[in-house]
Amino acid sequence: MKILKLLFLVWFVGMSFSVFSQSNDYKVRKCFGYQRDSCLRSKNMYYKIHESSRSALFVKGQTSKTRLTLYNGRDYRISICWDPILGNNILFKIIDASTGDVLYDNATDGYSTDFEFTVTRTADVFIQVTVPGDSDLANVTESDKIIFIEKDKEMGCVGVLIEHMITPSKGF
Repeated sequence: MKILKLLFLVWFVGMSFSVFSQSNDYKVRKCFGYQRDSCLRSKNMYYKIHESSRSALFVKGQTSKTRLTLYNGRDYRISICWDPILGNNILFKIIDASTGDVLYDNATDGYSTDFEFTVTRTADVFIQVTVPGDSDLANVTESDKIIFIEKDKEMGCVGVLIEHMITPSKGF
């Protein structure tokens, strides 16, 4: 009986570490079943994954945004990836939080999935992600009387990977 308890304890501790290591993933495991390597990582080994990286379940036609503080003297790389069920092109914009000005729009950049830039002044921005499409699910509220939603038809995960590093010195 002691051996059985010991095996259970070892299994429980092992599972706890496994769950913790998965939740440390930049996608925060909010989208279960999401393929771990679906977003290509930067080939620049100096970039570090920013704690604001995240993922979320989206429906076609949905727009969502998250706030991010960009610090002077850092380079950033923002990458997005998504489940193929959501289509071929996901829109993402970087918007100045104080003025509302669009600083970057991937629709004008051939729907690029990543964007690298240097920050010259500390600022708060929003990263806005839009999944094209027209789904009735995008406008569902808590008060709506929906019994079930067939997930594989309109929903998929979107990951936003934010990387940063100290801006390298330029010149001699």
